[in-house]
Amino acid sequence: MIKNNLKFLEIDGERLKVIALNEEYLDDFHEYSMMSELYEHLEFHPFENIKETTVYFNKLVKRSDGTNGYYWFIFHKIEKKVIGTIGLTDIDMRKKSAELGYALSPNYFGKGFFSEALKLILDWIFTNNVFHRLSVKTSANNHSSIKAVMKIGFKKEGVMREFYLDEKSNERWDAVILSILKTDYN
Repeated sequence: MIKNNLKFLEIDGERLKVIALNEEYLDDFHEYSMMSELYEHLEFHPFENIKETTVYFNKLVKRSDGTNGYYWFIFHKIEKKVIGTIGLTDIDMRKKSAELGYALSPNYFGKGFFSEALKLILDWIFTNNVFHRLSVKTSANNHSSIKAVMKIGFKKEGVMREFYLDEKSNERWDAVILSILKTDYN
C-alpha cells in the first residue's frame, strides 16, 4: 500500500481562494445549502435548518482526512464569503487518481466561479504531479455541469444507468462519468 503524504494547501486565484473547511463560514455554507436550485440534480434535498447543515459540514470535515478525501470551501475574495465546496474523494495514491465533487451557490451559477475553482485545483494537482487522473460523476441531466467540465478538458467515459436514487420520491436517474488525465490538461 502506498502511503499518502499529501499536503493540501489553500490556493489563491484571481477572484477566489480554495480554503480549508472552517466553522467560521458555516452560515455561508448554510445559506446556499437551503437553496432548492442547488439540489436540482442531486439525490438529496435542501437542508431545512442549521442543525442539518452542521451535521453535513461535520461529515465533510471527517471525510477530509487527506488519505481518502479532502474538501475545500470556495471563498469569494471580494465578498469575503464562502460560495461553494470542492473536494476530492476516493483518493488512490497507487493509481494517482481521485474523484472530484463540488457544489456552488446558485447565486453564482454561470459567472465562471466554478471554472476558476476547478482550474485552481487542477493546476495544483497536475503541476505538482499529485494525480494522473481525476473523474467526475454527475446527473446525466446536469448539462451545465457536464458542459463546464468538458470545456476545461474532461472527456465523457460513459453512463451509469439508474445510478442515483431520490429516497423521498424513489425516482432513479442516470449518471455520467467524465475524466481528465494529466496529459489532457493544458
